[in-house]
Amino acid sequence: MWRALVLLLLLSGPLFAAPLTRDELAPLILAPYELGEPVSDKGVWTLLNSGGGEAGYVFETEGLAPLPGFSGAPIDMLVMLDREGRFLDVRLIRQNEPIFVSGLGEAPFRAFLEQYRGHAISEPLVVGTPYGAGSTASDNIYLDGVTKATASVRIAHESILAATLAVAREKMQGIKTGPAPRPDPGHAEELDWKTLMEQGFVGRLSVTNAQVDAAFVGTRWADDGPGRAPEAPFIDLYVIDLGPPAIARAALSPGTLAEVERFTARAPDDELYLLIEAGEHGLVSEDFVRNTAPDRISATQDGLPLALRDADILPELAKDAPQELEDATKMVVRLDRRLGFDPTRAWGLNLQAVRLHGQFQPEVGTTHFSLDLATPERFFLRPAAPVTLSPFQEAIRNRATDLWLLGGLLTLLVAALLAQSRLAGLRAFTPVRLSILALVIGFVGFWGQGQLSVVTVLAFLRGLSAGGLEVLLYDPFGLMVWAAAGLGFLLWGRGFFCGWLCPFGALQEFAHHIGRLLRLPHWEPPASMARALLWTGPVA
Repeated sequence: MWRALVLLLLLSGPLFAAPLTRDELAPLILAPYELGEPVSDKGVWTLLNSGGGEAGYVFETEGLAPLPGFSGAPIDMLVMLDREGRFLDVRLIRQNEPIFVSGLGEAPFRAFLEQYRGHAISEPLVVGTPYGAGSTASDNIYLDGVTKATASVRIAHESILAATLAVAREKMQGIKTGPAPRPDPGHAEELDWKTLMEQGFVGRLSVTNAQVDAAFVGTRWADDGPGRAPEAPFIDLYVIDLGPPAIARAALSPGTLAEVERFTARAPDDELYLLIEAGEHGLVSEDFVRNTAPDRISATQDGLPLALRDADILPELAKDAPQELEDATKMVVRLDRRLGFDPTRAWGLNLQAVRLHGQFQPEVGTTHFSLDLATPERFFLRPAAPVTLSPFQEAIRNRATDLWLLGGLLTLLVAALLAQSRLAGLRAFTPVRLSILALVIGFVGFWGQGQLSVVTVLAFLRGLSAGGLEVLLYDPFGLMVWAAAGLGFLLWGRGFFCGWLCPFGALQEFAHHIGRLLRLPHWEPPASMARALLWTGPVA
């Protein structure tokens, strides 16, 4: 017996494999991407596009999120992530889950992982199926699990998300989870241009020629200015968020407002901004092409660039707009909220000022001026973030019916055994017992996968050595069977589980009865054979 315990303790140690080498990892990269250079000792590499530019990251989940599987060992997967936090590919590297090793095979597991392609880390991905009415909209993105392997699939999902968020926080600052706010169409607020200016709904950046000269001091472009009046405005920029209807109605003429509404109906995820430049700078160069990214304007949020693009709208202002803005340069640009842009949080609009030095092939010098912007929260509706349940809570919700039925079965069984004298005195004791055992085989064994085994013991021992027993919570059905077996052991010894609740034992008893019906010969092997087969020592 002591040799078996030593073997269990050895097997219960953590089983972590070294990260894949370059030669092992390179063939797994999805074309047209290529493997770049390692960026950490935890299996994170850069991902290159066909031109050799950095396109994202590729990494293993085991080194970043070594969550123990039901076998006690982590599930290792390879994740390819682009620079926008979108999954390019998720592949299985290694796993030791019993259901996929000797049960269903790995094909269903690999098919499950294919569902991540095209989704982004900013989306609320969950494993399961939508609850409630089928027509109810949900922000959740549901990934179909694998029947009979819910616990193992959920562990894999948690590993993927944990590892990907770790890379996003370290390598891609600014990627955030949860849905972006949307303009509230029902927000009623009477506004006009005067109110917009007084309440700060119009962002303004003013830069004089003297300030531009100061920015170029000490460079070869210091004397290349146009020589205009120092206090004259080089940049006089006004910025207005046209997403909230109440602000758009106050800023725009009826015709432009209708055009903005048509644009928003076609592209509901775009946030439109009105830019008005009344200085000498202008908004774009002479080479600018409409409906493209402005060449002298850029935007950032959380230190990452935002995709800014012309909306191809020629705006007209409301009648009460300041007269000096009527002849100013105007443009409507758009930012995509689906890419993580949040208009209620601080973001920056940057303008590039250009100077040329020399007559023949002049050298170009640039400097930048920035304006910080944010629209008040009251103009937006922020969808409530989906309540994140713990893996244990999700497992309980997904198997609620099974757990109620199992609880009822265990309650009746315990009550019957507490009155075992009456149960044993029944004339139909054998049919009643066999009916209960048939239910145990069908419901507890085949349907609920509640057969207790040495695998759970190994997971428990590994959890103790690793400082956590969370793996046991992924299978509440099996945990309830374990609890019932423990209670039964205190009341009746091992007879409760082995005699009534063990699906494998129930199969053995049915085999015994079938053998008697068929009058099969009875043969008892010698003790020497038993010792050789059991290996654990002499038979008492």
